[in-house]
Parts: sequence; structure tokens; C-alpha cells
Amino acid sequence: MDVRVQSEPFDAGALLNDFSAGHKDVGAIVSFTGIVRDVADGLRSMEIEHYPGMTTKAIETIAADAMARWELTDVLIIHRYGALTAGEQIMIVATASAHRSAAFEAADFL
Repeated sequence: MDVRVQSEPFDAGALLNDFSAGHKDVGAIVSFTGIVRDVADGLRSMEIEHYPGMTTKAIETIAADAMARWELTDVLIIHRYGALTAGEQIMIVATASAHRSAAFEAADFL
């Protein structure tokens, strides 16, 4: 399980390549990347605040819950904070499991 809270942008493709490279025993890897959308009412940016340590611990608890509920081999969660503009990535979740239904359900939960 890898949980990170960071201000820096991430490369989703490189992260998923690294995540999947270590999992030759799984049948499914599911990922979701959230982005800041440019909506019609004028949202162009957002500011995400967090409490260091507390935020990471809360996300780790949710990830551990997912690993207990579904048969997962691994979980990756990265959530950004700070000023983000339309089109920027906010977060990524990836789940690895022997079976696709568990990977999809857990990724949706996370």
C-alpha cells in the first residue's frame, strides 16, 4: 500500500507502469485519475488544504479498509493539495487484484 499526499504534479502513466511492473501475480489493475474540471459557471482553479499527518493517516485508514473488504494485492493513492487549475490532476487511485471485480469495486470505493 502506497499513500502519498503531495503538492507536486505526478505522471499517471509512469506511476501505473511502476505499479503494474511489480505485480505479475494479478489479473487486474484498475486506476482512476481525478482532474480539476473547467465548468461553465467559471471554475478555473481550486485550493485544496490539508493537515499534514492527519490527512495521510485518514487516507491510509480508508486504503486499509479497502484491502480488508476486497481481495487486493496492492493499492496506490496519491492526492494533491495546494492551488490547482483546470485540467490539472488532483488524485490517482490504483488497485491490483487477482480478479477484476474486486479491483473495480475497490477503486470505485477509494
